[in-house]
Amino acid sequence: MKVVGIGGGHGLAASLRAARLYAGDIAAVVTVADDGGSSGRLVRELGVPPPGDIRNCLIALARNEAMAGLYQHRFESGELTGHPLGNLLIAALTEMTGDFASAIYEAGRLLDCDGSVYPATSELVDLRAIVNGDVVHGQVAVGLTEGPIQAVYLQPDDPPACEEAVDAICTADQVILGPGSLFTSLIATLLVPGIRQALLDTPAKRILVANNRVQKGETSGLDGTAHVESVLAHTGANTLDAVVVQAPALEPDGVSFDRRSIESLGIEVHEADVSTESGAHDPEALAEALQSFGARRG
Repeated sequence: MKVVGIGGGHGLAASLRAARLYAGDIAAVVTVADDGGSSGRLVRELGVPPPGDIRNCLIALARNEAMAGLYQHRFESGELTGHPLGNLLIAALTEMTGDFASAIYEAGRLLDCDGSVYPATSELVDLRAIVNGDVVHGQVAVGLTEGPIQAVYLQPDDPPACEEAVDAICTADQVILGPGSLFTSLIATLLVPGIRQALLDTPAKRILVANNRVQKGETSGLDGTAHVESVLAHTGANTLDAVVVQAPALEPDGVSFDRRSIESLGIEVHEADVSTESGAHDPEALAEALQSFGARRG
């Protein structure tokens, strides 16, 4: 089975670890909207796309555990304080190859990755949100906003999609969306027009892995139906086939779901205990849930 994950950060990494337990061909399509921490510094100082979310996905697929540990080493002193070595390596490879996607390929080859990782786009983009009628600039600021997010968009709004990412989505058997930050990771990835169109065109079963917990600020006050509706509002009505939800909902900040309201949207709901004690997604339980959907639509 060919499985493609879409999103960013630690959330998508959980889906990739799950996919490794049952899929023979794995790819990840990752956001490049991050403007915080080490990634943001590299964007501003070197003009390269942010590598942090990419690095986390490469680590999730890595077979070379020693090298993975080296990629994750974070400097603790001097001008490099806060930079993981993997971010610096991807930035260096981008300068050497002149191409962000090629740099990611080389970084994955050094890790002996069990799959491929692609950026949604190799262009520099800025994530913006409409909050209470005002525009909030930047991924970090959007994630920390206290007001309800009405919509998010990219500037520029039409960055070219990575061709390999589009091909991977269009030839997949399953496309897994998330989990992770709803607006600043998942939807930010889907805002690239070519990625959104590929999600519409693919014959794959398109499965949203819902977040186990409410993300303070970004999704405060949103139930599970609102999560699903937010994805559909930004991608189109025919872009989701199924959703995996944590059941029972975690206390005290779990995302609550109304099964009937989601099913009324024509989306299959699979309820399962897919959470670890810490509230993260358990790869083995998530793999079992994802396998139950089978491959492709129709």
